[in-house]
Amino acid sequence: MSEEIFLGVMDYQDAKNHQIKLKQEGVEITLKNNHQTCTTGCKVTVEVWAQSSDAEKIQGHFQNDYLKHVKGHEPDFQIMSAVFDPTATEVTCQACGTKFAPTSTECPDCGLCY
Repeated sequence: MSEEIFLGVMDYQDAKNHQIKLKQEGVEITLKNNHQTCTTGCKVTVEVWAQSSDAEKIQGHFQNDYLKHVKGHEPDFQIMSAVFDPTATEVTCQACGTKFAPTSTECPDCGLCY
């Protein structure tokens, strides 16, 4: 039997939707309320837990969900993981890919602050 692993804290409604979709794929996730990590009131959050044996299926589910939401705006993960180097002569914005001189702490195209 696999061990239960913590996936993260998520908005309750989003977690519930993922729970329903994953159940259709034969994967069970558990939603838990932890007063130290979760919020209540207007924005309710819950901890999301699953069996480690389902980790690969869960990862695939979240990757597909992410790609569905960015369809037509596919990110360049290499740019997103780049480190902003203020000593460089030219940098690339991690959000939009614009190249600019790091004389400013804000991308001149999209406004992302560094």
